[in-house]
Amino acid sequence: MLQHPVQEMYSQMAKPNYASLLAQIAAETDPTTKQSLIDQCYQFPEELTTEEKDLFSYVSSGYIEDNPGYDDSDVYVSFVGKFYNDDGDLSQ
Repeated sequence: MLQHPVQEMYSQMAKPNYASLLAQIAAETDPTTKQSLIDQCYQFPEELTTEEKDLFSYVSSGYIEDNPGYDDSDVYVSFVGKFYNDDGDLSQ
């Protein structure tokens, strides 16, 4: 199977240090250098770890809870409003 040359080049690259690149992007004032850093940063040659995903996310993993759902006492609850679960139980 033939692979696109750019895809092949990125598949052979080592995974960048995203935290370092993002800090450099934030501090860079020269637009050309900044764009070059952005281009390096937004290449993902392999799956990101949870910590790396958090660098690019709006909020950290685990910050937002599923709602409605079950509490520690196995009671179906909702923070806002009333909801029915798959078994037809009404949230408290």
